[in-house]
Amino acid sequence: MMICDSQPLVSIIVSLYNQEKYLGACLRSVCRQTYKNLEIIIVNDGSTDRSLQIANDLASRDQRVRIVNKHNEGLSYARRDGLLAATGDFVSFLDSDDLMTHRSIELMMNAVKNNGVDLVIGMYDNLVGCITTHHKADKCCLFPCGRVVSQPELFDKYYVNFFSSTRLFPINAWGKLYRKGVLDKASRETELFSPNIPFMGEDLYFNMKVFPYLDSAYRIDASVYKYRYGGGTFGFNTKFPQIFFLFDKRLELLDKYNYTQGYDTLFEQYIAFLYHHASQLIYFKKSNKQDVISFLRQECENRNILHRIKELFAQKDSLSEGDRLLLNMDYEGMYNYCEALGKTIFGSLKFKVIGLLVKAFSYSYLC
Repeated sequence: MMICDSQPLVSIIVSLYNQEKYLGACLRSVCRQTYKNLEIIIVNDGSTDRSLQIANDLASRDQRVRIVNKHNEGLSYARRDGLLAATGDFVSFLDSDDLMTHRSIELMMNAVKNNGVDLVIGMYDNLVGCITTHHKADKCCLFPCGRVVSQPELFDKYYVNFFSSTRLFPINAWGKLYRKGVLDKASRETELFSPNIPFMGEDLYFNMKVFPYLDSAYRIDASVYKYRYGGGTFGFNTKFPQIFFLFDKRLELLDKYNYTQGYDTLFEQYIAFLYHHASQLIYFKKSNKQDVISFLRQECENRNILHRIKELFAQKDSLSEGDRLLLNMDYEGMYNYCEALGKTIFGSLKFKVIGLLVKAFSYSYLC
């Protein structure tokens, strides 16, 4: 295939681990991009199925494809090694079970050309089996479309998104186009990738580290990515405890940048996550009462963020029931509180119906 080099080179980093079922469609969506000046870096993270064979077959037909083989270290290090291998002016990340829309790179590069920004954010579609659901711009997040957002507004107004449950800024690494120079500088000066990053937090960790290095960002009202939905767990989520690691990391960033507007929202989110996990342990009978109480005690006594939360609670005039139980370290009361909460969350008809639908549709896939 003839490579057009009249436009900036874009590196598309595809992190790959055992996705033979979806990989063909994923890679075809990249190779058929209307924007042709690409290098397609497939990072094979120790796959044991036919994934590497599929990738090699494509590389033999398309000279833009390069394969980086490595032993399995997880998504964060796969993206790290892909970035180290990238030579493009811009970088886009793609997970190997997802798809890019046909004009994805063209649309994002047009935004770069017209606005000179460091980051372009695209819309995305959800794929549930063969059903596609488009996210409307005003429903996806509150970051403005069609306007350049520069510093200091970018940091002052939108960085809080990484420390709260708001929808100000999309935290996913995919569906975006990054200026590579920004990623390189951030990588030199901070830790963008770590083997300790939990499965549920790679995108959040990466973007909250990159964000302070951006001078400007721009969001387009066009779908650039198709996210294959169904990986989330409706039922007992075994990976949920991994997310607690990120709370201390986020607290460190708040302290580093003295970002005062992020503390309250981070603390509130942590408490919600703490009670949510204890509730699912109880509701799905994954732990007995003493084990759940031991989990709560371990968090309250050893998690740095809990000590900071208690300092804040001590200054408040009124507290919710959950807050009061936590402040008093009333573990028996916390257990009873979570037991009731679990029935409300996981016992609802809506929760059960959604879980059945996602499970059913996730068995089918697009070719």
